Amino acid sequence: MVKIGFIGSGHMASAEIAGTLHAGAAAADLFVTSRTPAHFQAVAKQYGIHGAASAADIVAAADIVVLATPPATAAPILGGVAGQWRSGQILVSVVGSVSVADLTKFAAAPNLPIVRLLPNVNVATGSGMTAYAVNEAVTDTALQTVLTWQQSLGDMMPLAEDLFGAFVGLAGSSPAFIFVAIDMLARLGVKYGIPMTDARRIAAQAFKGSADQILATGANPWDLADSVSSPGGSTVRGMVALQSSGFFAGLTDAVTATIEKDQAKK
Repeated sequence: MVKIGFIGSGHMASAEIAGTLHAGAAAADLFVTSRTPAHFQAVAKQYGIHGAASAADIVAAADIVVLATPPATAAPILGGVAGQWRSGQILVSVVGSVSVADLTKFAAAPNLPIVRLLPNVNVATGSGMTAYAVNEAVTDTALQTVLTWQQSLGDMMPLAEDLFGAFVGLAGSSPAFIFVAIDMLARLGVKYGIPMTDARRIAAQAFKGSADQILATGANPWDLADSVSSPGGSTVRGMVALQSSGFFAGLTDAVTATIEKDQAKK
């Protein structure tokens, strides 16, 4: 079994660990470390995986090394393990704003395969959406190793790095918007008498089922909305209310703000 080590124990590392275990990986094959021993030890205990004392220990133990740290620490961490890479290893980065070119430079290992991932939090339950880009050292075998792992956590697509900022708005930050929308629908259900547990399940399944229909059929979402909007019916009244209340403008502003913030980091 491929051994996977995480340098960093924050939210994204935890989501990747949870998803990897959810997909059937053995806890004995996963390792984690971070700058704060108490934190990575807590994550290791939570998931039943190995804690490691340092980034060097992760590089020594893992076949796939996942860099999941704040962007500012990527260079010193990779610099600290320069010269320790061995043949067959792969560096995977989920660090948001550090390019493949910079990762290659920081690692100081021209032949090291590097795959940059941009996942969202839904990888934790096997329903993630992840973009990826690679350096020139990535072979078909190395890429397939990463894809086999990551495709067990959700959908993936190759994407030019100059489009990663747009991807953040569409897939990286949008789960937060969707979570809030589901919560609002559920609370409205409670307002009209449905218990919260049931209302939350109903709202979440409505989102999931709608998304599944688009993915399964490839249909235009607006055409699907029209198909459930009978003339003079309740749904079309709701659609008009969405437009007049500024829903579409608000969603546009939210996604645009996340994209512009991501672009400002570069």
